Amino acid sequence: MKTMKSSNINLTMLRVLLMACVSVSLALSTGAQAAVQVKLAEPDWRFLLQSQPVSPISAQLEANERSFAQQIQPLLTSQNYQEVAKAFASRELSQDSAALQQLRGQVMLSLKRYDEAQQALKAALKKQPNLALAHRSLSMLYMLKKDYDQARIHLTRSIELGVADAQLYGQLAFINLNSQHPASAIAGYQQALFLEPDNSQWQQGLLYAWLNSHNFAAAQRLVEDMLEQGKHADPTELWLLRSQIAMQQQQPQIALKSLEIALQLAPQDTANTLLAAKLHVQHGSVARAVELLSGSLSVASNKDVPELFEALEQILPWLLSQSLADKSQEKHASALLDATASLQVKGQALAKLNLYRGQLALQQNKKDKAKGYLTQAIEQEPLLGEALLALAKVYQQQNLSQQAEQYFIRASAIPAVKLSALLGNSQLQIEQNNYPQALELLQQAARVEPNRRDIQQNIHELQKIIRQGQYAS
Repeated sequence: MKTMKSSNINLTMLRVLLMACVSVSLALSTGAQAAVQVKLAEPDWRFLLQSQPVSPISAQLEANERSFAQQIQPLLTSQNYQEVAKAFASRELSQDSAALQQLRGQVMLSLKRYDEAQQALKAALKKQPNLALAHRSLSMLYMLKKDYDQARIHLTRSIELGVADAQLYGQLAFINLNSQHPASAIAGYQQALFLEPDNSQWQQGLLYAWLNSHNFAAAQRLVEDMLEQGKHADPTELWLLRSQIAMQQQQPQIALKSLEIALQLAPQDTANTLLAAKLHVQHGSVARAVELLSGSLSVASNKDVPELFEALEQILPWLLSQSLADKSQEKHASALLDATASLQVKGQALAKLNLYRGQLALQQNKKDKAKGYLTQAIEQEPLLGEALLALAKVYQQQNLSQQAEQYFIRASAIPAVKLSALLGNSQLQIEQNNYPQALELLQQAARVEPNRRDIQQNIHELQKIIRQGQYAS
């Protein structure tokens, strides 16, 4: 009698221990979801070549060049730069003055003949180092080549020489932003906005600079202003930015509302639809999360499948765990699993879907249905530890201990579920009054997790039971 009483106490402890393992797993899953961030498109930065005057300002033509200048002047006025380039082709670059070399460089830059432009502009600066417009043109050329270090040198020199407008400050700010100097970028964009307050590109640049410097309050004020002005070319992007800023400031409801508005403006954006679903799971409506995911599944293309499945892997286990404690959540898990029927996956992905279907059937006490799904999952992915554990549990509930033990043993060979498999098998052995085997399994579990006091406590309890059993015999 003492032995039976002690075994009941120990069996209860083991059940608590197994529940603790499940709780740890769920906490890790929730933590992964908490890292959700809004996906934003890369800004489309545009700098205006046409803002640069194509003329030999601040440099003097030689007397013998004036007739040539008069010849090409109508072409310059009509912006017929191809003909101007043809006219320059008959002249030797090194023989021209700095003024004509600069003009040649600007024309070649406008025609996107960058190597020729660079050669001409450098020749002009060699003759006249303080030629501000040549520095400015070279800065633009290096910007286009993404050689930002050289571009900064010539932008800074242009400012020093007194040629500075909104484009120049915006370009310098852009370089600083890309060079991880957000504070300098902020100053540059603010100066550009001072000169061109309605320029959405400078607003966008300042917004990104605020974000990169983690000044989220300033970024939030600016994006609110931009939304109020209603002049931004892509309001969807602004709502996504508003959502990101709200997330950074721990304002999930504002983030969710902003993301929903963005989805109304761009309903086909799969990535942000999935992010909205994840946010809804954590901070909004589970029903809405399922609705968003189901809608995405129904129209998914092949390229969307990896992102969709990644979201399902995060949300379905959470829904299934919630439905263990709250049966009203079961319908959401069921609806989402029904929607996955249209998802074209195979191999490990299909195995995981069958795992989730089996887990749901098990929760609904449909053991035969659960066995069918879980068996399929293991056939599709023999090393799917969670499916092995779940199938072992089904057989255990049906008092088919030999089959249950086989699956626990298979699962114990998989590192990710080894501890749970050893604990589950130990509980199975206790139910069969096979205490020495249960003790050996618990000792193996202790070697996997040597710092778990609860496992050590159960080992001591089992050792006590075995000693009492030997004494009783």
